[in-house]
Amino acid sequence: GGEEDGDEEEEEDEDEDEEAAGKEEEEEDEDEDGLPIVRNEDGEVEYAPQPAPYDSAELAEVQSLLRGEDTADDASRWKPLALPPPPQGGGARRVPAPLLGDLLYVAGVLRAFGRQLGLGEVRVDALDAALGGGATTALAMRLHVSLLRLLFEPSAALARSHPAFCHALRNLSALTWAEALAEALLRLADGQATAELALAVRGLRSGEYHTLPPERRVLAARLLAERAAEHPSLRASLERRAEWYEAHDWAWEPAMLLGRLQCWPPHRLLRWEPLGRDRHGRVYWLLDGSLWVQRRDASATDEAADPSLSGGRPGAGVPGVATVRYGGADLQAVAAALSAAAGPVCERRVHFTLRRLLRGGELGEARRAAEEAAAEVGEG
Repeated sequence: GGEEDGDEEEEEDEDEDEEAAGKEEEEEDEDEDGLPIVRNEDGEVEYAPQPAPYDSAELAEVQSLLRGEDTADDASRWKPLALPPPPQGGGARRVPAPLLGDLLYVAGVLRAFGRQLGLGEVRVDALDAALGGGATTALAMRLHVSLLRLLFEPSAALARSHPAFCHALRNLSALTWAEALAEALLRLADGQATAELALAVRGLRSGEYHTLPPERRVLAARLLAERAAEHPSLRASLERRAEWYEAHDWAWEPAMLLGRLQCWPPHRLLRWEPLGRDRHGRVYWLLDGSLWVQRRDASATDEAADPSLSGGRPGAGVPGVATVRYGGADLQAVAAALSAAAGPVCERRVHFTLRRLLRGGELGEARRAAEEAAAEVGEG
């Protein structure tokens, strides 16, 4: 009898394990956008909310920062915040430093919609090599082909008005995509092409893509990315993300402040949020384990230099904004500079999140993952 009871218990345990595994597998189902879904009792698909990424103690820890406000008297006592000197060249590697903001913007669009574009996760260093390196990389071709297919339909009407362009779109390949890109840039400019864009088109028609200066490659990618971000299909995917967000009953701001959402896959984020701003209006972004700081040019007007006027989009082409990139030990130096300066609440929030991510090792892990990905494709 004892053996039979033991066998029955083992079978029950196995059944429970299988049931738990089934539930876990069900919870991991995703829709085409990569958003978690489950089937209800009626067999209908519903969005599956994620559990709150913080506990009550952590929520209590951030309440003072969430509720804090600065007064005019506080502002009168603030002294200038000196960040550590940026790395040589502002942290630029291949794409020139003045274009780091544009590189950041293109990376943000490609990462946010990498799943919809069929690109997967795009690393900023691979993008840097594609737009600023000395060779035409596989990513350079893939991202342009993907964006061209999104933005242009090889319709019968296009075949009549622009037969060569339509033929190139229908037969995009390593031999035809640069020709299609040249025509696409002219159409997107809608008769208002700048001198630089005209030179980019001329270069694409007369030579290889990688012979274009980085400035013109970035300009082309930036234009395509901006139009892609406005495309109805990608806007619809954002609306579906918003619906999924609404299925949650916990607050998102504490999760962001605690550094939890920075670790989520990009396709589950409604928007790419910065860590925040400092007393001078500089905006702090995290990407692939590096900290990107967009700063104001003293010669620019506040209105022209403030990225918030472009919806908070990184590197949104606003005149007067320079972008620098900090990585490695420089991240600790930036955190120390923020800690030493008694500044506004918005600045203390930046420091709080950056410090937590540094202590938790998330930034180091992200940086190592980015370096490994770059090495695998020979871009490192």
